[in-house]
Amino acid sequence: MARLDLSWFDSPEDEAQLQRLDELVQDLSEPTQADFEELLSVFERFPDHDGFGVFWGIVHCLEHFQGYEPALLESVRRAPGDFNLTMINRMLNGGITDVGNELLIELFETVAASENASREVRDTARDFIAYQSAKQ
Repeated sequence: MARLDLSWFDSPEDEAQLQRLDELVQDLSEPTQADFEELLSVFERFPDHDGFGVFWGIVHCLEHFQGYEPALLESVRRAPGDFNLTMINRMLNGGITDVGNELLIELFETVAASENASREVRDTARDFIAYQSAKQ
């Protein structure tokens, strides 16, 4: 199976690129760790965009498969944004509290305190912390 390469995707405003991305995501079967990383790189490269809804297809695709979680945590550490933080929150909502030895709520706390994250992303992490704390 060929490795997924999304380096060509450089504009979340380009309808043809979005259509191609959506088709690739829908057709993905038996993804590798490298494929998970490639999909998550879209969120990292375009943290302030949703691809007119196409990025939600990436979320659903990743959540459909097992094993994406370590790549997701690495993605958050590299470039926290709305989509990868939302995926962490969805994991918590589903009862997953940790990946390996890392508590997901602590990852939110790290992002909320990070001076490398934008104010908006820090606020998003704080909102998720408050939301998860209120559920307990």
